Amino acid sequence: MIKVKVPELLKQKGWNATDLMRKGNIAYATALRLSKGQAEAISFEVLESLCKLFEVRVEDVLEYVESA
Repeated sequence: MIKVKVPELLKQKGWNATDLMRKGNIAYATALRLSKGQAEAISFEVLESLCKLFEVRVEDVLEYVESA
């Protein structure tokens, strides 16, 4: 399973889904799903935007967690 770590990144910045949409130039529906850690897919374009916005690497945005 791939864990989306955007909620943690948002919390560190004190941002919400609207901030993510505006600052990251990401569609609101996508920003909302990411802010809840519920995204089922993510484009490379959005992933790149997240990395630039939060000044992090890909592994700081997504994490592989083995299913139990």
